[in-house]
Amino acid sequence: MYGSWFALTIGMLLLFVSVLVWLNFKETLSGKNKQDSMAEYLVIGKKITDINAGKNIPGNLFTDEEIAEAGKAEGVMEAGSLTSNRYPVSASLGGSLGFYTELFLESVDDKFLDIIPEEWKWQPGQQYVPVIMSNDFLNLYNYGFALSQGYPQLSQKSIRNIPFQINIAGGREQYRAQIVGFTDRISSVLVPQNFMDAMNRQYGNQSTGRPSRLILKVKDPSAAAFVKFLETKGYTVNQEQLRWNKIRTAVQAIVASVGIVAIIVVGMAVLSFLLFIEITVQRAAGHISLMLLLGYAPATLRKILFRFFVPWLSSAILVAGVICILLHLLMIRWLATMDLAVPFMTAYPVLILIGATLLFLCLLLGTSVRNILNKM
Repeated sequence: MYGSWFALTIGMLLLFVSVLVWLNFKETLSGKNKQDSMAEYLVIGKKITDINAGKNIPGNLFTDEEIAEAGKAEGVMEAGSLTSNRYPVSASLGGSLGFYTELFLESVDDKFLDIIPEEWKWQPGQQYVPVIMSNDFLNLYNYGFALSQGYPQLSQKSIRNIPFQINIAGGREQYRAQIVGFTDRISSVLVPQNFMDAMNRQYGNQSTGRPSRLILKVKDPSAAAFVKFLETKGYTVNQEQLRWNKIRTAVQAIVASVGIVAIIVVGMAVLSFLLFIEITVQRAAGHISLMLLLGYAPATLRKILFRFFVPWLSSAILVAGVICILLHLLMIRWLATMDLAVPFMTAYPVLILIGATLLFLCLLLGTSVRNILNKM
């Protein structure tokens, strides 16, 4: 009896914990309390191969149908285009930091930006253009270009105070530009959308008007259906942003393995428990027969046996449930040290599972006792 009780407790604990781990992992990855982050916004493009490599290949650009399809993909909340310059652009700066470089610009709808500075606006006739730069570009300058060329390294604050000149279409128009913010979401040099549209209309090459990159707002970048969509279409994306997909697959495999082992252990423990009940009843067959002769109703005998075995069965499930809830509390505290918030109510499906398991095993116990007594 003690061996059956211990095996049932261990099996139920493994089963509850496997469900709990998966619930906590899912909440950590994409729960309602998960804060907005760069991982929820993906910039995608079409994969460049030896076959489609070349200059202005139409197949490397997105059509309106492809943009609409991406917006309707499973898990995608919104899709937008990154508009690039279709005219030559250069930037120059005089003084001790004098430089000249060819440049590319992009723009996107403001709702896809992670920051919108107060200066982020442009009107026709305005000679000042605000610029948002990727933090990656600043890091490349500070830790690569500046060190190799002997230029000073710059902080975000100092580079904001350095105005430079943007030359449009070979100098046909010139604008004073200044960096007003930095972004981690899009690796590019961004200007306001209305400025980009105005310059493209006036100087742009109309044959390349379609976007080469899209930005998607997704519920969960690591969702299997979304990852499959990207792979099927041959779209490229920063693989670091999809790292959770590999972790998710590993966690699913581990949790599934533990769950299968738990079900096997629970099954063996329940069979052992039922076998013990049958042996106990068979040993007491003489006493039970005598009680029947004395006038005890079979229903009364079933209640006596049921009350005897239920505490063993229920205590195994309740002990496993209590240990599981304690582990959940420890897991919440451990995740909090890594700034990951998991509410206690994440475990409510486990509580439901504990109650459902207890009810099922009690019904199974009642059926087993009734069948054994009917054979006598």
